[in-house]
Amino acid sequence: MSGRDSRGGGPRGGGGGGPRGGGGGPRGGGGAPRGGAGAGQRGPFGGGPRGGDSRGAFGGGPRGGDPRGVAPRGGAGQRGARDGFEPFEERSGAALAAEGGGARDGFEPWEERKPRDGNRAADAMGRGGPRPGDPGERMVYGAGPVSELVAKKAKSIKAIWTDPTRANRSTSDPIASIVTAARAAGITLEDRDKQTLDRVAGEGALHQGVIAWLGEYKYADLLDLVQPSENGDPPLIVMLDGIEDPRNLGAILRSAYLLGARGVIIPDHRAAGVTAWTAKASAGASELLPVAMVGNLVRALEELREHGLWRVAVHATENAQPIDKIDGTMPLCLVLGAEGTGVRPLVAKNCDFHAIIPMTRIEVGSFNVSVAAALALYEMRRQRNARS
Repeated sequence: MSGRDSRGGGPRGGGGGGPRGGGGGPRGGGGAPRGGAGAGQRGPFGGGPRGGDSRGAFGGGPRGGDPRGVAPRGGAGQRGARDGFEPFEERSGAALAAEGGGARDGFEPWEERKPRDGNRAADAMGRGGPRPGDPGERMVYGAGPVSELVAKKAKSIKAIWTDPTRANRSTSDPIASIVTAARAAGITLEDRDKQTLDRVAGEGALHQGVIAWLGEYKYADLLDLVQPSENGDPPLIVMLDGIEDPRNLGAILRSAYLLGARGVIIPDHRAAGVTAWTAKASAGASELLPVAMVGNLVRALEELREHGLWRVAVHATENAQPIDKIDGTMPLCLVLGAEGTGVRPLVAKNCDFHAIIPMTRIEVGSFNVSVAAALALYEMRRQRNARS
């Protein structure tokens, strides 16, 4: 391959397994301290301070004569032994089932599940949801999310239900402002008392007196996410491995949208989907940011590699390096796992780099996954802004 990966570009500098420089260290100069990886860390995302480690930031230097310092990659199901990992091998269905695979791409089935579309069924945490005769297949509630929908995706709204005691107030009330904007956009408006809104939204849902009805949620295609953004930035994607709380998913979608990510990838099993709770927690970002649902995260990672993206597991491992040592200006996919377990082994093994978010104190564990995602995304955005 004349010394270049099929993705083109790549880590800065020469030699070394790290994303920025030579000699196995993260920025060159041979074996820089890891600054937070390894012993003393708590949880999957962050690590306590640690210095003086003479090894490279990501274990192992260049292999096979690749002048960039990253070993060449093989085709599907083949990987060179690099970055301290053993070669990737095809797995049987039983092995893949234990580590996050599904009945896809020739693997044996393990427990086929249908994607959760958040349409007719109530969310896993809510007890409300659409009923026969309601104007839409799913709903988004709350002043912030509905206001964003009216402003940016008015044509997707089938109807809006509002509490008349708030809708008829002055425009200083956000619900009254939504009513004014919805009328201007030609959206159907219907009054519903608070008890009806409470029942439809579900127990504990903070609807604030407004519910927007929409059609069935449509997940994006994975390849839609790999295109450069409108401002020319290389792709920045978030992949979530086993995030089951829809509020965490919503918070991550909100951060991803605000910090310029192209989209988010979620699995179709053992994970939260896009639902009303997700939309509320995302402040409407779930309706503005593409979300792709895939059957097999490992296969998705391989597809991203083939389209030029580098995969970074934000996960505390012995070979992890501080997040700011990752070159955030490259085409990237940040992979985050569930709290307590982190990124699953087979998924982590198929990432190019492992990174942690260094912490000053470790007595209370590591960051919440949504906070970790926001911090990692912010660092990538900081680097991109600095470069531009």
